[in-house]
Formats: sequence, structure tokens, C-alpha cells
Amino acid sequence: MQAGFAAEVYYRCVEDCFEPIMLTDIKGTLKYVNPAWCLTYGYTKDEAIGNSPKLLRSDYQTDEFYRQMWATILNPKIGFWRGEIVNRAKDGHFVPVLLTITPYRGPAGDILGYMGIAVDLSEQKSMEQQIIRQDRLASVGMLASGMAHEIGNPMGVIRGRAELLRQQVKDNEAAEKNLEVIIGQIDRITGLIQSLLKVSRVPDVISLSPIALQPVVDEVGVLLRESCRKANVDILIHDLKCNVLAEPSNLQQIILNLMINSLHAIEDQNSRGPSPLLNEKRPRHFLDLSADCDADFCYIKIKDSGCGRPSENLQKIFRIFFTTKAAGKGTGMGLAIAAKQMEEMNGSVNCFSDGAGFGATFVLTLRRAK
Repeated sequence: MQAGFAAEVYYRCVEDCFEPIMLTDIKGTLKYVNPAWCLTYGYTKDEAIGNSPKLLRSDYQTDEFYRQMWATILNPKIGFWRGEIVNRAKDGHFVPVLLTITPYRGPAGDILGYMGIAVDLSEQKSMEQQIIRQDRLASVGMLASGMAHEIGNPMGVIRGRAELLRQQVKDNEAAEKNLEVIIGQIDRITGLIQSLLKVSRVPDVISLSPIALQPVVDEVGVLLRESCRKANVDILIHDLKCNVLAEPSNLQQIILNLMINSLHAIEDQNSRGPSPLLNEKRPRHFLDLSADCDADFCYIKIKDSGCGRPSENLQKIFRIFFTTKAAGKGTGMGLAIAAKQMEEMNGSVNCFSDGAGFGATFVLTLRRAK
């Protein structure tokens, strides 16, 4: 095989490879990335070449992790590194990959630079998480069904007796207040059990129909307008000229719950101090609802100026019972229920944040109604 022809074949193999490939020089400067690399991470070749692979770094790996990785590569007895890491794409979303880094050498055997070949594990990790989630929900469903019967009936009796006692102690203000507290806590327990049943249930066939987004979100805006006014929060609902396939009441409930969650995050930020997102152009806290569409999907975005989310929590917030709220202020089921309802409508929900204090954006993805 002639050298020129061989070089062309090797180049085409790398250029057309489905897996992301990058080459750096000995100093770690990117010299080449293939189209699959650009597609996976969202950077153009011009943006990548001359830069450093550090532009892909996420907070999932520490500096010590990278030190050990390079110690392995530079160890002459090993000479390469392979392992799973999580990179960050240009738009901020995380990309789990199986990465292999090997040095490439010149004719004299000296190291000229390094080649990184990645296998995108996003789909695999998503399937693993879905299986884990389904197993967890099945366990929760069994627990909730048992609790609904074993706890629900006694709670009903206790509440009935508490109501009877409250009628009998109307002249005793202190006793009446104590009984109101007891009844309130009973209702909270009952609501918790019902939420457990809801988040773990196997849904009936849900009828998806084409619906216009604007009337749905306008009604949510009406419901939240007074709460936002009292909290001194600007609420802005943009024109959403898009039709989606969804169940109207479920979608409205999801949007309402997420916006209430954002209001709570703004209240939390207020308790911590001034938000770094606020300035002269936008001095008040805000809650924005907008939507973008492509040919197949609609992306409903709920953005707030609240306390934000640490990166390590972004993958956890939709897990059942996970909450960052103080004890007694959250059950850890609201976002899990939203994720479950989106899944039932063949959609998804994700959260993006630049970190604590920098607000958060929830993105609901639904199929467009053609």
C-alpha cells in the first residue's frame, strides 16, 4: 500500500469514525478533532483547535483524579489510561464517556502528543438510571400500598376523634390550637401517603392530544400572579406559539409545581443574601417561562433567579425522597412526580444551573403536535 494512499485511508477512518476523537500535542494543545467530537460536545473545529481539552472539564472529576490519570499515562509500564468520566458540552449538559488516552509517537519513538477516543455512554447511563428508577418505584409502590392500608385507616380514626375533641373544647383556646396542629399533621401524613401512591403507580393509558401551550401557561400565570406579587417577584410569560402532544391537566400541574418550586428557591436565596444575578437592568427577582421549538420537539423553559443548584445535585433532584429543603419543608417527591408525569407523556424534564446563587432553569421536552 502506497504511503500517500495509506495516509488518506487512515485519515478517512478517523474523520468518519462515529466515536469522538481528539489529538493534542505534547503540551496538551488540541491539534485535531473529528466531526463526531464536534457533534458530541457542540464545539466547532475552529473553537477547539488551539484550545485545551480542559474546556470539557466538569465538576465530576477532581484535580487529583486528573493527576492520577496522567501519572498512569506517563508510566512506561502502562502507557495509556482508560476509564469513565463525565465531560461538559458547550451548552452545559453533561456527557458521560468511556475515554481512552494513548500517546502517539514519531519515527524515532519519541512522544509527539496524545490521542483521546471516547465512547458516548449517555444512552447507556440513561437506560441504567431508568432501570434503577423503575426498581425503586416498584419497591416504593409496594411500601405505599401497605402504608395506605395499615396507616390510612388508623389516621382516619385519629382525625375523626381529634375533630370531635375540637368541638368539645371550643372554650379552651390552647387545647383547640393543639388539636388543630394534630389534625394538620394527620393531613400531612395522609397527603404523603397519597403522593407515594401517585409517584409509584402504574399509569392507565393516558390520552395525549394536541394542545396549545399558551392557554395552559396563561392559566398558571393567573394562579401564581398574587403569590409572585407578595414575594416581590417579576413573573414573565413569553408568547408560546407551539402545540404539543400532552395531557392538558397533567402538563398544567407539572408547570405549576415547577414554578412554585422556583418561588421557594427565590425565597431561599433571599434568606441567604443578594442574588448575583440581579443588577441595575434587572433589580428584582424574576420567574420567566418561555419555549423553543425545532421540527420535532418543544422545549418549555422555566428560569428563576433563586438559590440555584450545585452541579452534584442536578442528577439527584428527580429522585424520590431527595430534597435540599429544611426538615418539615419538603418531602422530596414533587420533582419525582413531575418526572414521572413527563415520562407518561413521552417527554422528559431536566434542570440546569450555573451553581449555588445563580438560579436554575427547568426544561420540559415534549413532542410537537404536527
